[in-house]
Amino acid sequence: MIDNLLPDDLPQVAPLLRGLNALHAAQVPHRFHPDAGDAALGAFLERELASGARGLVYRTEGVVRGYLLWRCRTVPCTAVEHARTIAVLDHIAVAPSWRRRGIGRRLAERFETQARAEGCDGWIVAVHSFNTASAALMRGLGARDAVTTLEKPLGPGVP
Repeated sequence: MIDNLLPDDLPQVAPLLRGLNALHAAQVPHRFHPDAGDAALGAFLERELASGARGLVYRTEGVVRGYLLWRCRTVPCTAVEHARTIAVLDHIAVAPSWRRRGIGRRLAERFETQARAEGCDGWIVAVHSFNTASAALMRGLGARDAVTTLEKPLGPGVP
């Protein structure tokens, strides 16, 4: 069952975020670190919700098995772009033992329904190049490549 993410859900969502972040920290260690515990991750999520993020959880037997965090972003009209309201999918994670059951897809479909209901013209997501599963999910929902972001770290010890 999919519900809106509530503050009471944060203790169950924090471990999912920890797993998602660990994947990013392993692949992009110059940007991400795995040092935060569940309390800090829960506080991070709480701040995100307080600043306008919206969340969804997939729950079975009273336990959160997956979540999705997103927010609306208004893009003003400029000399080159039309004004629009875009939904930004920040993160999505499913508990490892519950993956490959369509939970991510169902969360993303509900996100899309909510974004449409809130007047969003479309949605965007940044998917790291190593995260082929997430990219496949997003493409399966009809998303297509729109912008390629390249990165070069300039820190110490980076060639």
